[in-house]
Amino acid sequence: MENLVAVRAVVAAIAASEDLDFDTVADLRLAVDEACTALIRASLPGADLELVIDPGPEAFVVRACTTRSAGNVVEPGGFSWHVMKSLVDEVGAIPVFDGAPAGIRLLMRRMSSYR
Repeated sequence: MENLVAVRAVVAAIAASEDLDFDTVADLRLAVDEACTALIRASLPGADLELVIDPGPEAFVVRACTTRSAGNVVEPGGFSWHVMKSLVDEVGAIPVFDGAPAGIRLLMRRMSSYR
């Protein structure tokens, strides 16, 4: 949990360098915080938290995964899901498959992709 400050700062720095507006950067920070907190709570001892940030031309995507969890991290429709959904355009669960990571995918569309 002590490294969440660094994770939020990295996401904010990359989002800001991609010319996302202040409110969008703030929303991404909060959504990533919620996702990572849920992942940490669902992780088994010895697990790592993996974060992939993809600032694509149409959308800014963040995938956060735990390398070891007891199952799916966040239930669609649960409180954390609603929090994240209120902050970004799309939230997706990355399920566990034969020991593969469980995680959360957050997508924020760029303003230019809204039509």
